[in-house]
Parts: sequence; structure tokens; C-alpha cells
Amino acid sequence: MRKQFLEKIIELKKKDLKLARAFIIKAKSSSPRNVGTEMLITENGDTFGTIGGGADEKTIREKAVYLIKEQRSEKIKLSLTRQEAADIGWVCGGEIEVFIQII
Repeated sequence: MRKQFLEKIIELKKKDLKLARAFIIKAKSSSPRNVGTEMLITENGDTFGTIGGGADEKTIREKAVYLIKEQRSEKIKLSLTRQEAADIGWVCGGEIEVFIQII
């Protein structure tokens, strides 16, 4: 975990916010970000960092808020075929596995 993330976690915890850390543990094809990319999500849905944007990031954010309420961590797999990407005007598709860790 990068120093700036640790500092952000400390800052948000001092505000008594519940947090999740989402990080890519597997990436295939043309995924927008690589393994190890991470972001923080607060119980309010605010984020720090990015795992690539778009629909995948929105899904991760919503899932993280749910998992924070449930107080459990989970691994999820997201995929976007090249055709699905083209249909929405993107150049790349790909598949990622993301671990959402409650911290």
C-alpha cells in the first residue's frame, strides 16, 4: 500500500468514517488498470484513487458501500467484452478481479 493511501486512511479514520479498500488482484486483456491498482471508498460512497473509471468503478463503489454496511470483505470479478466496450464507445474491454477489503 502506498504511503499516500496510508495517510488518507489515517485522515479518514480520524473522522470516524468506515472504509473499504478495493484493489485489482487479477487483470486480463485490455483492462484499464494493472494488478495492484487501488482505491479507497468511504461509507458515504466518496472515493480516493481510481481502479480505472467507468462502469466497473461505479460497480465497485456501490458494492463497497454495501460491504461496509455488512462489515465483510469480498472478491468480485468484472468483465467487459470488446463488443460491449465498442457499444459504449470505449476502446478496450477486459476482465478484472477486485478484492474489496473492509478496513
